[in-house]
Amino acid sequence: MAATVDIRPTITAASFLDVGKAYKLEKEIDFATASNQLAQNETMAIFDIPADVIIERAMIKVLTADTDVTDVNLGISTDGSTDDTLVDGATLGTTGYKLGGTNAVLGQVTAASNQLVLTNIDADTINGAKIEVIVVCRAV
Repeated sequence: MAATVDIRPTITAASFLDVGKAYKLEKEIDFATASNQLAQNETMAIFDIPADVIIERAMIKVLTADTDVTDVNLGISTDGSTDDTLVDGATLGTTGYKLGGTNAVLGQVTAASNQLVLTNIDADTINGAKIEVIVVCRAV
């Protein structure tokens, strides 16, 4: 299943020279832009995550809250489908950092190339929030 919205930049796989090095991926997303809006169960592909990378930290920083108090998941997926392994059930109804959650598991090593996906798990469309997605990775 492909992501509903795909805003991924082109990223090349880590080389053997990158092993052990940490790097940060960050992207600001404005859901007031019509092409970024997500209805219930729709997903947004944000980054490509290459194989052999450990995800050390993942968070969503809500810069502008959504008045509909929409909840989201953030995770990794091979095909753009929903996943909640990085941030599970975060609300976009209040500003600040959102991380963790019931199903969140950091320290995963990607066995294959993946996509970082954000999923709207609420009945309301995300159309007012402005967020920044931040992920810290390390090539292994």
